Amino acid sequence: MPYNHPMPNARRLAHQAARSVVAGAALATAVLAASGRPAPALSAQPRAADIAANDNTIPGGRFAGGVLHLDLVARHGMWYPDGPGTTGLPIEAFGEVGKPLQIPGPLVRVPVGTRVVATIHNELGHPLNVRGLAAPAEAASSIVRVQTAQTRTVSFVLDKAGAFGYYGSDNPGWNGNNPSETIDTRVFRDAELSGAIVVEKPHAPRVDHVFVLGMYAPVRLTDGTPNFIYLLETINGRSFPATEHLTYERTKTVRWAVFNASSMNHPMHLHGFFYRIDRPNAYDEVTHAFRPGEAEELSWNADRAGNWMFHCHIMDHISRHMSIHDMLTHKPAPHDINDNTVAERFHLPNQPMGGMVIAVRVAPHPGDRAAVAATAPRRLSLLLDSHDEPHEPYPGLTKDTIALQDGAATTTSTGDLGPTIVLTQAQPVAIAVVNRTREQTSMHWHGIALDDSYYDGGSGMGMAMNGERMSPPIDPGATFVARFAPPDAGTFMYHAHMDDGWQLGSGLDGPLIVMPPGEKLDPSTDHVVMISESYEKAGSPFVAIGGSLAPAPLTMAVGVPQRLRLGLLTLGGQNFVVSLVDAGHVARWTPIAKDGRDLPGELRREAPASNAMTIGETRDFRFVPAHAGRLDLNVYDLDNGGLLVASQPIEVSTP
Repeated sequence: MPYNHPMPNARRLAHQAARSVVAGAALATAVLAASGRPAPALSAQPRAADIAANDNTIPGGRFAGGVLHLDLVARHGMWYPDGPGTTGLPIEAFGEVGKPLQIPGPLVRVPVGTRVVATIHNELGHPLNVRGLAAPAEAASSIVRVQTAQTRTVSFVLDKAGAFGYYGSDNPGWNGNNPSETIDTRVFRDAELSGAIVVEKPHAPRVDHVFVLGMYAPVRLTDGTPNFIYLLETINGRSFPATEHLTYERTKTVRWAVFNASSMNHPMHLHGFFYRIDRPNAYDEVTHAFRPGEAEELSWNADRAGNWMFHCHIMDHISRHMSIHDMLTHKPAPHDINDNTVAERFHLPNQPMGGMVIAVRVAPHPGDRAAVAATAPRRLSLLLDSHDEPHEPYPGLTKDTIALQDGAATTTSTGDLGPTIVLTQAQPVAIAVVNRTREQTSMHWHGIALDDSYYDGGSGMGMAMNGERMSPPIDPGATFVARFAPPDAGTFMYHAHMDDGWQLGSGLDGPLIVMPPGEKLDPSTDHVVMISESYEKAGSPFVAIGGSLAPAPLTMAVGVPQRLRLGLLTLGGQNFVVSLVDAGHVARWTPIAKDGRDLPGELRREAPASNAMTIGETRDFRFVPAHAGRLDLNVYDLDNGGLLVASQPIEVSTP
């Protein structure tokens, strides 16, 4: 799928505009002042039958003579993304003929080599395009067009093992001019018209759970584009906390399939564990960007008991959505979309998470002992402070800062970024997080495989897991001590995990580097480059490096090997490319690590110095400067037409 389609571009601008409105910047007025209206197709639909939740545990269709027969119907129904007994939304959905509609649509789960005969009956009142019901090699280009009240039949062989998906789309798209609407612009009434396909290898371990990622905009702006204040992000048709709560026994190897049926990238982050995508040259990661239409199988080893989560790392995708009742009645009215309206939507002090989140519990075995904290750990303190901003452009708003106390040394925030924490692999540490701000917070040690989830900082989930303890929120004036021994040496991050959009945008985040025993971080050859949100220019597509829009140059020496540790923790803008440029030409570097784990040898090869990055990732590269002069580490936003949104200058001198 193309990466520069208009949907994510509008998404990022709308999100940034929301922060800008809260901060009093002008861009919000331009983006959000446009009058909104409910999508007309929604309000016009009569009351329809309820749509059943589909957890993708029971496959659809029927087998006869080794052939899967799947009889699909597409029609309108009433959808309950917050669970039974809540406010419903009229929407399009798939179902099997003679059975209730489902969101997601019926699961296709078959052995490799199975022939599928599928019928699609269209009761929607307008033409329907269906993609993905084809052999894997033909799925991207195959379109089944079904006219109103007609039925089409397709036959194909699923001759490749793995995860795939199918989806339906409307004619004519957003603005009436897209007769072959694709997944990139599918965000209105057809947004949840999707289903997963799992094709299994003989004798291979089975996938435990199948997740379909969705994104739906119930309200449009006057130009026909989505009003993102009202967006719903879902997993298997539900929004957290109504999403599935999974429990696994400790030591189980967990296998999931994920199909991104939405119109934008979703960087999916797993707390506490590394996972691997099932593909050649697989490697460990804690965050993977699932692109529109992408489906993958992944696995991870549940070797530590506790309460964890799997979630998108776009910050407003894990914020509680606005009341569906208010969405349907369009309250507040268009003329009431002002600073307070947007603040209520995106600034949620003391509120739990919502949206694209799955709660995961790993149950201990009988006789398991609780993790025991070290008696003499290294002790650090993170002092979180907030202060009023008296000057333009943000008078009267608060700004958060961090001070790191390490023995007699104190390091404070640089611009919009907290100080770098440097730990030692396997050395126990006790980090006192002191909350001097005006709202609850938490602190997540992003990418660290903790032994005890109590210290993971997941209090933003706002719920108990089977009565077991979770990391509590840190009240204003309170202190929480996180105790752990980092098991891996590498590049990680730390960040607040409550009211994520507001607190991260205000500076409650920073780099976390874990060094091997006996090694020190040498800033002359080992460079930490953290890409994060810019508080000083909220609402802009531009982002900060090292907490600044104009970072100081890094210094390097010709012929001396350098390590670049890149981390990305913006609020939105999940589709970046980072490139090292030498006099207008892309340099060369060697990828060495991803998310704090070394890459396999076959991937540690010199290559052009240009790499995709998404929110919640870290990537490490080895680089040897060949000559003196100026280099630039540039960050481009593909969702803004490849716009250069940040640049880190590098000065190379002769030794």
